[in-house]
Amino acid sequence: MLLPAVLLYTAFIAYPFARSLLLSLYDWPGIGPKTFVGFENYRNVLTGYMSREFFRALGHNARFFVLSWLMSMIPGFLLALALSVGLRGTNILKVVYFIPNTLSIVIVGFLWGLLLNPQWGIVNQTLRAIGLESLTRPWLGSTETALPTIIAVTAWRGMGFYILVFLAAIVGINRNMFEAARIDGASEVQVVTRIIVPQLLPIVSTLTVLKVIWSFNVFDIVFAMTGAQAGPAGSTDVLGTLFYRIAFGGLGSSDVGMGLGATVVTLIFVIVLPVSIFYVFILERRTETR
Repeated sequence: MLLPAVLLYTAFIAYPFARSLLLSLYDWPGIGPKTFVGFENYRNVLTGYMSREFFRALGHNARFFVLSWLMSMIPGFLLALALSVGLRGTNILKVVYFIPNTLSIVIVGFLWGLLLNPQWGIVNQTLRAIGLESLTRPWLGSTETALPTIIAVTAWRGMGFYILVFLAAIVGINRNMFEAARIDGASEVQVVTRIIVPQLLPIVSTLTVLKVIWSFNVFDIVFAMTGAQAGPAGSTDVLGTLFYRIAFGGLGSSDVGMGLGATVVTLIFVIVLPVSIFYVFILERRTETR
């Protein structure tokens, strides 16, 4: 019964990954013979001429995680808390909040690229219309705002998922705990901070681990909004776009080659692997406690 799944996993996951690991030990432009260079590619990426690009992209991935966590978790929890009250129109709002999560990330990137156009985009046009022209920006054309803007778009697109998870967890809390707390004189703020938040901490830890994994594998939204060069001036460059430029055509990188690109991919795996193991450990602990 497991054989079909094992064959598919081996053919499309395990074998390509093993080949990628092996390829990182070679110098290969994509066609022609391969030249074995051992760990030379790793030296070039970590301490050599590629190190500046690599660590800049790595820093952007780390920033992507921190900002996207703040933009997703906190608003997601507050909106889920508001929806859990059960006011009129709650079901409609649930649908509205989750709709962006159903859209393709490429479509989201393209549409927001149009909305953020500095000349005729609706964002700047709206700011001008309400008298806030001083706040208008070339959102994707400035090194200061480009990456935060992409992160904000990513958070907007995925907000529905976090609202759904938090709302399900809040609804699942025993109502008797709320009633007992209110009888003992607890305020609504205390109910949230002393009952709801502690109950949600395991959910937050799981979502945080997933956010780390997603943040260090991000590529499509950056590619859709600022292209392979991750401009302006590399200010939105992440490990995914760095790999793309190296492996498939340069476009501003210091070097190009499938072996060097495979090295970047392997290093991404090394970064994400401990977090993934920790995630599996969390799931196993929860299963045991149940």
